Amino acid sequence: MRALGSRAADTEIEVIADPAADDLLGEMPGVRVCTRGPRVGKPFAEWRMIARAVREDAPFLVLTADGRHAAAVSLAAALAGRSPGHARLFVHRPLTEVRDALCLSMAGTARAHALAIAPTETIAVSLRAGGWRRVACVPYPAMGAAQPPEPVPFTHLLMAGAARRNKGLDLIAALAVRWTAERRSIPLLVQVSKKHAARHGRREAAMVAKLLSSGYRGLRADETAPDRAEYLARFRGALVLAPYAREQFAGQVSGIVLDSLLQGTPVIATRGTWTGAQVERFGAGLTIAERTPAALASAIDRVLSDWHAHAARACAAARVLAREHDPRHLLDLIAGTSRAS
Repeated sequence: MRALGSRAADTEIEVIADPAADDLLGEMPGVRVCTRGPRVGKPFAEWRMIARAVREDAPFLVLTADGRHAAAVSLAAALAGRSPGHARLFVHRPLTEVRDALCLSMAGTARAHALAIAPTETIAVSLRAGGWRRVACVPYPAMGAAQPPEPVPFTHLLMAGAARRNKGLDLIAALAVRWTAERRSIPLLVQVSKKHAARHGRREAAMVAKLLSSGYRGLRADETAPDRAEYLARFRGALVLAPYAREQFAGQVSGIVLDSLLQGTPVIATRGTWTGAQVERFGAGLTIAERTPAALASAIDRVLSDWHAHAARACAAARVLAREHDPRHLLDLIAGTSRAS
């Protein structure tokens, strides 16, 4: 939302969100918080807001949509007796979960009339194959650095964002144990908390415990989520570790890794993922074919042995990606389809 608001110019974007986000959203340029009920957090709030927008024939965008939103659009259209031509659903991942299949079986009207927006061609192809008639592919909107980044010396390894198993937490924990035995001490910053891990399951909590008890001298485990300024500051001098699970991230954009590259930060990623493709495209880090601690350790050593070259290529990538992922592309699409609908 911050990225879209930054490029809204004379357009004002009305945002419907959880009241807890009102202050944060209120600080963003181009954004106005909608305080009309029902607010997010109330029973069926999203469904009720979609129903109202369809009934009033008002253009709207769901920024993180899945099968449930498609079903809501279809139900709202049936109740209102309207075509949901002004509905825009930004779909970040292939709709392949069981829940998606069930919801999409009830979403024929949405697939026929709503605009599905995909951040990658892989997702766009899957949507068309699933019967969506109106599909647009627009790069994931993101904000580049305030000033074009320049290479800086290496300072630390970084697992950015909240650590999760599908993003390689198990590998990072195993790596910490391995390096403790090898008496290594490369600085490693991981954003992790026992409370967060507990929400994702026992295995994740066990991985957090393994990491925290590894005894690794270089580990800094931060249990607080950083604000925006601190989040971006962590990329400076970092080598980002993103050994994401291939089966979940093959065609899915990682906003965190995109932010990494936009800040001129090299990345180690999994081959066969969208993230890995960006790293290979620019030579801004390395990819690993096998998600093992040994492969990750080897890739780290290889990048650090040629740090300046990787950092320089990451900075070059930042300039290209800032143009490609300019939020203006999505705003122009929304404005254009509003006029055409």
